[in-house]
Amino acid sequence: MHSIASRRQGGFTLVEVLVAFLVLTLGLLAVIRVQPALRQHAELARQRSEATRLAQQDIEGLRSFVQIGIAGTASAFDAIVAAAYAIEPDALGSPRYAVERRVDAVSIPNARAIDVTVRWLDRAGEPQQARLTTLIAASDPSLAAAILLPR
Repeated sequence: MHSIASRRQGGFTLVEVLVAFLVLTLGLLAVIRVQPALRQHAELARQRSEATRLAQQDIEGLRSFVQIGIAGTASAFDAIVAAAYAIEPDALGSPRYAVERRVDAVSIPNARAIDVTVRWLDRAGEPQQARLTTLIAASDPSLAAAILLPR
């Protein structure tokens, strides 16, 4: 013989199931509402990473000079000048990046301050930018390994 108490503990009531379903539904709705913002933030982070990469690439191109004075077609320290150019969108839908390089003389002899700013419009049409600043010294590249020579 089964008692009444053992029958009541056998499963969930309809009210418990409905409450659980309501909690689950509210959780899913919250996730659905947050999803577009998460996607927008992820896209902005990707664009900012690409802008930083473009600025780093520009700076590293300047650092790769092989001579101090301008002679021939080889890259030279004296050829480091201000510039502005654009990177057009690709097939994946990246934005148009505008790269601007400023070059300033500094109080340190034979050195230049480089400021590279990359600007773009995000998907919402808001202006964004990434900026890198560095200092490039006019050390003769032919002496780069001189420190390794024995005294």
